[in-house]
Formats: sequence, C-alpha cells, structure tokens
Amino acid sequence: MNGKTIISAICILLALCLAIYFYAEWQKAQFDAALPVPPAADEQPGGHGKPDGDWKPADDAHNNDTGETELIPSDDWKPPSTGSPHEASKPENLAELDAEDPVAKAWAKLDYIMENPFAWGGTADPRTPALIAQLTPPPVNLGYEGGPDDNTEEIVMLMEALCPLRDPRSIEILVAYQVESPIGGSPLTEALVAMGPPSVPYLIPYLDLKEGDEHYTRGVANAARILRQVGTQHRSDLDGIVAHIILPKLERILAEDPRSRRVKEAIRQLKK
Repeated sequence: MNGKTIISAICILLALCLAIYFYAEWQKAQFDAALPVPPAADEQPGGHGKPDGDWKPADDAHNNDTGETELIPSDDWKPPSTGSPHEASKPENLAELDAEDPVAKAWAKLDYIMENPFAWGGTADPRTPALIAQLTPPPVNLGYEGGPDDNTEEIVMLMEALCPLRDPRSIEILVAYQVESPIGGSPLTEALVAMGPPSVPYLIPYLDLKEGDEHYTRGVANAARILRQVGTQHRSDLDGIVAHIILPKLERILAEDPRSRRVKEAIRQLKK
C-alpha cells in the first residue's frame, strides 16, 4: 500500500468519525427539544399511553368501582424538604451512647451524609427544580390506559429527563415514586444507586415499617433492594452504617416476616 492510499484511507476514516459525531449530537438535540415544557402552576399534567421497557405501573395500583384505575394525588405526601427523614429512625438511647460507640458513629455519619449530599460527586442541575415540581406529588394510582386521567407517559418522560441528571436534590422524589407510587422501574433504582450514600437517609425510614403499615410490602422490598446495591457498591463511603444501622433493621424485619425474599437477599449480600 503506497503513501497516497494510506492518506486517503485516513481521510475517509476521519470523515466517517466526524459524521458519526455530528449525527449523535443531532440526535441529542432532537431528544432535548422533545422534553416537555414545565406547565403553569394551575395546569394539571395530562397525557396518554403506557411506558415502554422497564417503566411500568406497580402491582398495587388501585381500581375504582368501574374496574378502571384512575390518577389520585397522594394527600399525605410532602414536597421535598431539607429536613432529616431518618431522624425518627434513630434509637431512643442514642443520646446516651459515647461519641466513639460504633452505633453512635454510624448515625453521626448518616447525619453528615444528609447534610453534605454533594460530597459524592453529584451536581446541582438547573433543570432539576422544574422537573421535581412537575412530578409533585407522586400519584397513588393511575388512570386506565388511554383514559383522560392516564398521564403515565408524561410522568415517564419527566423521569427520563430527571434520572440521568444525578442531582441529589431529586433523591426524595425518586424514592417516593419508587416505593410509594404506582410507577417505578430500573431508571430510578440506577439513579439512586449511582448517587450512592445520599440516597441512604431517605431509604432508612422504610426499614422501620411494620406489617400492616401503609406501603409496608412495597416499601420494605424496594428499600432493601436499593440499600443492598448502594451498600455493596459504596460500602467504604458508608463506614459503619451498613453494619450498625442497615443490617440490624433488615434482620429485625426478617425475624418478624421470614417471607421477605428481598430482605433475605439484602442481608446475604451485605454480610459478604
């Protein structure tokens, strides 16, 4: 192969790479342009259809008298706040423990994580507040497919825009959807696991639920599953939180409800 042939081949290869790059940028621009525009405060989200792929209504969506599910906002859900969701989960004798006690140190670490959510690489994206506003409050069930109250497709589009941002300010709303609403899926789990330790304070309270409590079955199962993944991938960042907070709570749940498959799997993985 002579020199001219080699140069021609290189030029063709570079041209092909540039074409692929600009096509990918065009596709990204098309996707961004298709994202929904935040509605005015007095507008209600609408839309039709069902999500594709891993997005799906949960099994516990409620039905009305006609057998059709309908979208009902959750009256007891509160907007994202800067409070400490895990505060009520702390042991009653925590104040009596020495600061060097492993349990006390684990809870102090959890407080630090809650107060410093961006310490693990998260970024405050300017799109996050508007997306959270559109997703608040999470629905407790969904409209029947194709019906006037079925806005599943729009919710999925909003989640597809929010999850990849990996903004820790979105953790509360992502957890609420994953464990309390009829909509959940792997994109939410992947986002929560990727954000790592800042997700933990919002998941811990679900381990305090007891059988018969609202959201018990789904809340415990999903919290255990996500905490298993976060604990496995970010164990060094969590210090003693896995050993002295997460595992004791999971073991209490399993003792009370030996049928909890997700809890068993979480304990097995976190004890490795």
